[in-house]
Amino acid sequence: MNTTSTKSGAGWLRPWMQLVEITVSTPIVISYRTARLVLGGWPPNAKERRELQRMVTEKASAFGRAGYAAVVHPPRDTAQFVGNVLAPVHQSVTGNRRRLAGR
Repeated sequence: MNTTSTKSGAGWLRPWMQLVEITVSTPIVISYRTARLVLGGWPPNAKERRELQRMVTEKASAFGRAGYAAVVHPPRDTAQFVGNVLAPVHQSVTGNRRRLAGR
């Protein structure tokens, strides 16, 4: 067990920053997608349907990868374990924020 990083708190920096970025990025991604749906009219055009399909597929994939990480990597160091489990969701959410913002 890696008690040094857990006791000092330094090991928790990565998971903490992941959670902060997920918390900040999620409402931005939701607002971008909602605005695109509202402005695009109904029914959604082909581009928006692809975006909606991508949204559902990537979330299922990210949470599936997070679950896999939770099962495959037993928690020797709790902070590292949490960081590994959050990584797929963090990657998905922050990637969407950058992509939808046009960067």
